[in-house]
Amino acid sequence: TLVLVALFYPEFDVARWRSQALASVFYVENWALAVAQVDYYAVDDSGSSPFQHFWSLSVQGQVFLLWPVIFAAAAVVCRRFRWRPVPVLAVAFGAVFVGSLVFSVVRTAGDQAFTYFDTRARLWEFALGSLLALAVPYLNPARGLRVVLGWAGLVSMVLVGVLVDVQGAFPGWIALWPLCSAAAVIVAGSSGSRFGVDRVLASGPLVRLGDAAYALYLVHWPLLITYLVVRDRPVAGPRSGVVLIVVSLVLAVVATRWVENPLKRWAWPERSARRLAVVVVVCLGLVAVPVLGWAQADARRAAQIAAEAERNNPG
Repeated sequence: TLVLVALFYPEFDVARWRSQALASVFYVENWALAVAQVDYYAVDDSGSSPFQHFWSLSVQGQVFLLWPVIFAAAAVVCRRFRWRPVPVLAVAFGAVFVGSLVFSVVRTAGDQAFTYFDTRARLWEFALGSLLALAVPYLNPARGLRVVLGWAGLVSMVLVGVLVDVQGAFPGWIALWPLCSAAAVIVAGSSGSRFGVDRVLASGPLVRLGDAAYALYLVHWPLLITYLVVRDRPVAGPRSGVVLIVVSLVLAVVATRWVENPLKRWAWPERSARRLAVVVVVCLGLVAVPVLGWAQADARRAAQIAAEAERNNPG
Protein backbone atom coordinates (compact mmCIF):
# COMPACT_ATOMS: atom_id res chain seq x y z
CA THR A 1 0.00 0.00 0.00
CA LEU A 2 2.90 2.36 0.71
CA VAL A 3 4.22 1.65 -2.79
CA LEU A 4 0.81 2.55 -4.23
CA VAL A 5 0.82 5.75 -2.17
CA ALA A 6 4.27 6.70 -3.47
CA LEU A 7 3.34 6.03 -7.09
CA PHE A 8 -0.22 7.28 -7.47
CA TYR A 9 -1.32 9.54 -4.62
CA PRO A 10 -1.16 13.36 -4.58
CA GLU A 11 2.02 14.59 -2.92
CA PHE A 12 0.14 16.77 -0.42
CA ASP A 13 -1.56 13.62 0.99
CA VAL A 14 1.53 11.42 1.26
CA ALA A 15 2.63 12.54 4.74
CA ARG A 16 -0.85 11.88 6.14
CA TRP A 17 -0.96 8.36 4.71
CA ARG A 18 2.55 7.62 5.99
CA SER A 19 1.40 8.35 9.53
CA GLN A 20 -1.62 6.09 8.94
CA ALA A 21 0.74 3.29 7.91
CA LEU A 22 2.60 3.65 11.20
CA ALA A 23 -0.66 3.68 13.14
CA SER A 24 -1.73 0.52 11.31
CA VAL A 25 1.43 -1.47 11.90
CA PHE A 26 1.37 -0.57 15.61
CA TYR A 27 -2.35 -1.47 15.90
CA VAL A 28 -3.66 1.99 16.81
CA GLU A 29 -5.23 2.95 13.47
CA ASN A 30 -8.71 3.07 14.99
CA TRP A 31 -7.61 5.79 17.42
CA ALA A 32 -5.81 7.70 14.66
CA LEU A 33 -9.00 7.76 12.61
CA ALA A 34 -11.12 8.71 15.63
CA VAL A 35 -8.85 11.63 16.53
CA ALA A 36 -8.81 12.74 12.88
CA GLN A 37 -12.63 12.80 13.00
CA VAL A 38 -12.93 10.50 9.99
CA ASP A 39 -16.45 9.71 8.83
CA TYR A 40 -16.48 5.98 8.08
CA TYR A 41 -19.67 6.36 6.05
CA ALA A 42 -18.53 9.32 3.95
CA VAL A 43 -20.24 9.42 0.55
CA ASP A 44 -17.00 10.24 -1.28
CA ASP A 45 -14.38 7.53 -0.63
CA SER A 46 -11.71 9.08 -2.87
CA GLY A 47 -10.28 11.06 0.05
CA SER A 48 -10.28 8.08 2.43
CA SER A 49 -7.12 6.60 3.83
CA PRO A 50 -5.88 3.48 1.99
CA PHE A 51 -5.13 2.16 5.49
CA GLN A 52 -8.59 2.89 6.90
CA HIS A 53 -9.62 -0.78 6.95
CA PHE A 54 -6.88 -1.46 9.49
CA TRP A 55 -9.08 0.12 12.15
CA SER A 56 -10.83 -3.18 12.90
CA LEU A 57 -7.56 -5.11 12.93
CA SER A 58 -6.22 -2.54 15.40
CA VAL A 59 -9.20 -3.12 17.70
CA GLN A 60 -8.61 -6.86 17.44
CA GLY A 61 -4.94 -6.42 18.29
CA GLN A 62 -5.82 -4.41 21.38
CA VAL A 63 -8.36 -7.05 22.45
CA PHE A 64 -5.74 -9.76 21.98
CA LEU A 65 -3.65 -7.93 24.58
CA LEU A 66 -6.54 -7.34 26.99
CA TRP A 67 -8.17 -10.78 26.88
CA PRO A 68 -5.12 -12.67 28.28
CA VAL A 69 -5.22 -10.26 31.25
CA ILE A 70 -8.85 -11.26 31.88
CA PHE A 71 -7.96 -14.95 31.61
CA ALA A 72 -5.02 -14.49 33.98
CA ALA A 73 -7.18 -12.65 36.53
CA ALA A 74 -9.82 -15.39 36.27
CA ALA A 75 -7.14 -18.02 36.85
CA VAL A 76 -6.01 -16.25 40.03
CA VAL A 77 -9.61 -16.07 41.31
CA CYS A 78 -10.28 -19.73 40.50
CA ARG A 79 -7.10 -20.84 42.22
CA ARG A 80 -7.73 -18.76 45.32
CA PHE A 81 -11.40 -19.59 45.85
CA ARG A 82 -11.42 -23.04 44.18
CA TRP A 83 -14.11 -21.92 41.75
CA ARG A 84 -14.73 -23.49 38.37
CA PRO A 85 -13.30 -21.44 35.47
CA VAL A 86 -16.35 -21.35 33.17
CA PRO A 87 -18.66 -19.48 35.59
CA VAL A 88 -15.86 -17.09 36.56
CA LEU A 89 -15.09 -16.30 32.93
CA ALA A 90 -18.80 -15.97 32.17
CA VAL A 91 -19.15 -13.35 34.91
CA ALA A 92 -16.00 -11.52 33.73
CA PHE A 93 -17.00 -11.40 30.07
CA GLY A 94 -20.60 -10.68 31.03
CA ALA A 95 -19.42 -7.61 32.92
CA VAL A 96 -17.36 -6.49 29.91
CA PHE A 97 -20.35 -7.11 27.65
CA VAL A 98 -22.80 -5.05 29.72
CA GLY A 99 -20.42 -2.20 30.51
CA SER A 100 -19.13 -1.81 26.97
CA LEU A 101 -22.60 -2.14 25.40
CA VAL A 102 -24.03 0.58 27.64
CA PHE A 103 -21.04 2.80 26.83
CA SER A 104 -21.50 2.10 23.12
CA VAL A 105 -25.19 2.98 23.12
CA VAL A 106 -24.67 6.23 25.04
CA ARG A 107 -21.63 7.38 23.07
CA THR A 108 -23.11 6.43 19.68
CA ALA A 109 -26.04 8.72 20.37
CA GLY A 110 -23.66 11.57 21.27
CA ASP A 111 -20.78 11.20 18.78
CA GLN A 112 -21.28 8.34 16.36
CA ALA A 113 -18.27 9.14 14.13
CA PHE A 114 -15.75 8.94 17.00
CA THR A 115 -17.49 6.04 18.75
CA TYR A 116 -17.38 3.94 15.58
CA PHE A 117 -13.60 3.59 16.01
CA ASP A 118 -13.55 3.59 19.83
CA THR A 119 -12.21 0.31 21.23
CA ARG A 120 -14.24 0.76 24.41
CA ALA A 121 -17.45 0.75 22.35
CA ARG A 122 -16.42 -2.47 20.61
CA LEU A 123 -15.31 -4.65 23.52
CA TRP A 124 -18.83 -5.97 24.06
CA GLU A 125 -18.81 -7.52 20.59
CA PHE A 126 -15.74 -9.59 21.45
CA ALA A 127 -17.19 -10.35 24.90
CA LEU A 128 -20.32 -11.72 23.23
CA GLY A 129 -18.12 -14.01 21.15
CA SER A 130 -16.31 -15.17 24.28
CA LEU A 131 -19.61 -15.87 26.05
CA LEU A 132 -20.76 -17.83 23.00
CA ALA A 133 -17.54 -19.86 23.06
CA LEU A 134 -18.17 -20.70 26.73
CA ALA A 135 -21.77 -21.70 26.02
CA VAL A 136 -21.43 -23.72 22.80
CA PRO A 137 -20.07 -26.91 24.47
CA TYR A 138 -23.23 -27.03 26.59
CA LEU A 139 -25.63 -26.45 23.70
CA ASN A 140 -26.94 -29.36 21.67
CA PRO A 141 -30.02 -28.25 19.71
CA ALA A 142 -32.01 -30.83 17.80
CA ARG A 143 -31.46 -31.26 14.07
CA GLY A 144 -34.62 -29.39 13.12
CA LEU A 145 -33.71 -26.47 15.35
CA ARG A 146 -30.20 -26.39 13.87
CA VAL A 147 -31.67 -26.08 10.38
CA VAL A 148 -33.94 -23.22 11.47
CA LEU A 149 -31.17 -21.43 13.37
CA GLY A 150 -28.72 -21.68 10.47
CA TRP A 151 -31.03 -20.28 7.82
CA ALA A 152 -32.51 -17.67 10.14
CA GLY A 153 -29.03 -16.45 11.03
CA LEU A 154 -27.90 -16.24 7.40
CA VAL A 155 -31.05 -14.48 6.18
CA SER A 156 -30.99 -12.13 9.15
CA MET A 157 -27.35 -11.26 8.43
CA VAL A 158 -28.17 -10.32 4.83
CA LEU A 159 -31.19 -8.27 5.89
CA VAL A 160 -29.06 -6.03 8.13
CA GLY A 161 -27.57 -4.28 5.13
CA VAL A 162 -30.97 -3.95 3.47
CA LEU A 163 -33.15 -2.76 6.34
CA VAL A 164 -30.86 -0.95 8.79
CA ASP A 165 -29.55 2.61 8.55
CA VAL A 166 -26.03 1.54 9.46
CA GLN A 167 -24.68 5.04 8.86
CA GLY A 168 -26.34 6.51 11.90
CA ALA A 169 -26.78 3.44 14.10
CA PHE A 170 -23.53 1.55 14.49
CA PRO A 171 -21.90 0.57 16.76
CA GLY A 172 -24.74 0.94 19.29
CA TRP A 173 -27.33 -1.65 20.24
CA ILE A 174 -28.24 -2.30 16.60
CA ALA A 175 -24.93 -4.16 16.21
CA LEU A 176 -26.57 -6.92 18.25
CA TRP A 177 -28.48 -7.83 15.08
CA PRO A 178 -25.55 -9.05 12.93
CA LEU A 179 -23.75 -10.49 15.95
CA CYS A 180 -26.74 -12.56 17.03
CA SER A 181 -27.21 -13.62 13.40
CA ALA A 182 -23.65 -14.92 13.31
CA ALA A 183 -24.14 -16.58 16.71
CA ALA A 184 -27.19 -18.42 15.36
CA VAL A 185 -25.15 -19.83 12.47
CA ILE A 186 -22.40 -20.91 14.87
CA VAL A 187 -24.81 -22.59 17.28
CA ALA A 188 -26.49 -24.34 14.34
CA GLY A 189 -23.12 -25.83 13.40
CA SER A 190 -23.29 -29.04 11.39
CA SER A 191 -26.93 -29.97 11.22
CA GLY A 192 -26.48 -33.28 9.44
CA SER A 193 -29.50 -32.37 7.32
CA ARG A 194 -29.49 -31.93 3.58
CA PHE A 195 -31.62 -28.83 4.14
CA GLY A 196 -29.18 -27.20 6.57
CA VAL A 197 -27.37 -23.99 5.69
CA ASP A 198 -24.12 -25.73 6.60
CA ARG A 199 -24.36 -27.73 3.37
CA VAL A 200 -24.04 -24.43 1.50
CA LEU A 201 -21.47 -22.79 3.78
CA ALA A 202 -19.32 -25.94 3.85
CA SER A 203 -19.19 -26.24 0.05
CA GLY A 204 -15.77 -26.28 -1.55
CA PRO A 205 -15.84 -22.84 -3.21
CA LEU A 206 -17.07 -21.07 -0.08
CA VAL A 207 -14.53 -22.87 2.12
CA ARG A 208 -11.72 -21.80 -0.21
CA LEU A 209 -13.09 -18.25 -0.18
CA GLY A 210 -13.15 -18.40 3.61
CA ASP A 211 -9.52 -19.54 3.64
CA ALA A 212 -8.60 -16.40 1.68
CA ALA A 213 -10.93 -14.07 3.61
CA TYR A 214 -8.17 -12.43 5.67
CA ALA A 215 -6.09 -11.61 2.60
CA LEU A 216 -9.22 -10.44 0.80
CA TYR A 217 -9.92 -8.01 3.63
CA LEU A 218 -6.36 -6.69 3.43
CA VAL A 219 -6.18 -6.09 -0.32
CA HIS A 220 -9.67 -4.94 -1.33
CA TRP A 221 -9.67 -1.52 0.34
CA PRO A 222 -6.32 -0.10 -0.89
CA LEU A 223 -7.17 -1.30 -4.40
CA LEU A 224 -10.52 0.51 -4.28
CA ILE A 225 -9.12 3.76 -2.89
CA THR A 226 -6.17 3.75 -5.31
CA TYR A 227 -8.56 3.30 -8.23
CA LEU A 228 -10.69 6.23 -7.05
CA VAL A 229 -7.58 8.42 -6.67
CA VAL A 230 -6.20 7.52 -10.10
CA ARG A 231 -9.55 7.99 -11.86
CA ASP A 232 -10.53 10.99 -9.70
CA ARG A 233 -13.93 9.53 -8.86
CA PRO A 234 -15.96 9.62 -5.61
CA VAL A 235 -17.20 6.03 -5.98
CA ALA A 236 -16.65 2.99 -8.20
CA GLY A 237 -19.29 2.22 -10.82
CA PRO A 238 -20.87 -1.21 -11.44
CA ARG A 239 -18.34 -2.34 -14.03
CA SER A 240 -15.27 -1.05 -12.24
CA GLY A 241 -16.68 -2.45 -8.99
CA VAL A 242 -16.94 -5.93 -10.47
CA VAL A 243 -13.39 -5.70 -11.84
CA LEU A 244 -12.07 -4.57 -8.45
CA ILE A 245 -13.82 -7.48 -6.73
CA VAL A 246 -12.40 -10.02 -9.21
CA VAL A 247 -8.87 -8.59 -8.95
CA SER A 248 -9.14 -8.55 -5.15
CA LEU A 249 -10.24 -12.19 -5.11
CA VAL A 250 -7.35 -13.25 -7.34
CA LEU A 251 -4.78 -11.34 -5.28
CA ALA A 252 -6.26 -12.72 -2.06
CA VAL A 253 -5.96 -16.31 -3.25
CA VAL A 254 -2.39 -15.69 -4.44
CA ALA A 255 -1.40 -13.97 -1.19
CA THR A 256 -2.95 -16.73 0.90
CA ARG A 257 -1.20 -19.49 -1.01
CA TRP A 258 2.23 -17.92 -1.45
CA VAL A 259 2.53 -15.62 1.57
CA GLU A 260 0.14 -16.41 4.42
CA ASN A 261 0.21 -20.22 4.38
CA PRO A 262 4.02 -20.55 4.06
CA LEU A 263 4.47 -18.08 6.93
CA LYS A 264 1.97 -19.98 9.09
CA ARG A 265 3.90 -23.19 8.43
CA TRP A 266 7.23 -21.55 9.28
CA ALA A 267 8.27 -23.25 12.52
CA TRP A 268 11.55 -21.41 13.20
CA PRO A 269 10.06 -18.40 15.10
CA GLU A 270 8.03 -20.63 17.42
CA ARG A 271 11.02 -22.47 18.84
CA SER A 272 11.92 -19.74 21.33
CA ALA A 273 10.57 -16.47 22.68
CA ARG A 274 13.70 -14.67 21.46
CA ARG A 275 13.18 -15.78 17.87
CA LEU A 276 9.53 -14.77 18.02
CA ALA A 277 10.47 -11.34 19.35
CA VAL A 278 12.99 -10.90 16.54
CA VAL A 279 10.37 -11.72 13.92
CA VAL A 280 7.89 -9.27 15.47
CA VAL A 281 10.49 -6.49 15.54
CA VAL A 282 11.49 -7.19 11.92
CA CYS A 283 7.84 -7.10 10.82
CA LEU A 284 7.34 -3.74 12.54
CA GLY A 285 10.61 -2.46 11.07
CA LEU A 286 9.61 -3.38 7.53
CA VAL A 287 7.03 -0.59 7.74
CA ALA A 288 8.42 1.78 10.37
CA VAL A 289 11.95 2.15 8.98
CA PRO A 290 10.98 3.05 5.38
CA VAL A 291 8.20 5.36 6.58
CA LEU A 292 10.41 7.24 9.04
CA GLY A 293 13.25 7.42 6.51
CA TRP A 294 10.84 8.72 3.88
CA ALA A 295 9.56 11.37 6.28
CA GLN A 296 13.10 12.48 7.13
CA ALA A 297 14.02 12.74 3.45
CA ASP A 298 10.96 14.92 2.82
CA ALA A 299 11.81 17.12 5.80
CA ARG A 300 15.37 17.63 4.55
CA ARG A 301 14.10 18.44 1.07
CA ALA A 302 11.63 20.99 2.44
CA ALA A 303 14.38 22.63 4.51
CA GLN A 304 16.68 22.74 1.48
CA ILE A 305 13.95 24.37 -0.65
CA ALA A 306 13.32 26.96 2.04
CA ALA A 307 17.04 27.74 2.31
CA GLU A 308 17.42 28.06 -1.46
CA ALA A 309 14.39 30.33 -1.67
CA GLU A 310 15.93 32.75 0.83
CA ARG A 311 19.28 32.67 -0.97
CA ASN A 312 17.79 33.09 -4.46
CA ASN A 313 15.33 35.78 -3.39
CA PRO A 314 17.03 37.86 -0.66
CA GLY A 315 14.71 40.25 1.12
